[in-house]
Amino acid sequence: MMKRFLEQAWLSFKGQNAQFSFEEFISLKTVYPLLTLIFYCVVAGYSFNTVNLTSWVVGNSFLLCVNTCIFSLGGSFTAERYFGRIRSIIVSPVNKLSVVIQKGFFPCFVSIATVLVGFILGSLIFGVDFTSVNMGLFMVVTVIAMFAATGFGLLLAVFGLVTDEMHFVLNLTSYVLMIFCGANFPILQLPYPVQFISRFLPLTRSIEAANMLFGKIDVGRFIRLLIGELGVGVAYCIMGFLIIKVVEKVAIKKATFEVF
Repeated sequence: MMKRFLEQAWLSFKGQNAQFSFEEFISLKTVYPLLTLIFYCVVAGYSFNTVNLTSWVVGNSFLLCVNTCIFSLGGSFTAERYFGRIRSIIVSPVNKLSVVIQKGFFPCFVSIATVLVGFILGSLIFGVDFTSVNMGLFMVVTVIAMFAATGFGLLLAVFGLVTDEMHFVLNLTSYVLMIFCGANFPILQLPYPVQFISRFLPLTRSIEAANMLFGKIDVGRFIRLLIGELGVGVAYCIMGFLIIKVVEKVAIKKATFEVF
């Protein structure tokens, strides 16, 4: 069973990136996101008139997963429709939750690697001192954050079955994350209704937990943040599964593969 899961997960991952050569894939996952990180950190430095860019390096390092988790995963079901595989996914008797998880398995690892590369290079470029940081805890935070972000991307991907405006949805979502997850300015500076929205977004809690590692750690608060982020990721996967089930029923009833 596990062998089949890994084979299907690898096949899905290859399908998402088949158009890229190895050099293009590495550039897309590292160089482009790193330039984005540098841009936002430079803007933050001039905007807030500070040379201490630790929080911005940390926050924008986590945002490097947007390219993989939002755009690559978010468009996966749209791509399945384009290549004619959506019929097999909808009408097959396989558990749809496994299909959702398969699509996010390898992208989750790619996102973890991208975040670590961005964090290390960003720290070197902007002189962030991470020698006192517990790297074990940082890895735990990163893994949980990428799980939540991957679950969010999978939920967005399922909306490719209910709308034909996925480019708008994915681009809007990416900027919502950049603005509201606390990467570029504190969430407490946002209006209260927006702060409430931020609680339902991935990365919000993990960015706060990662920044805590550079100062005094409130153990209770730290654990609550990680549990909350893990719960958000699980919730996204379950919601994606439920939406697929709804689309599956509509497909059977109306003999169509989309809700729109």
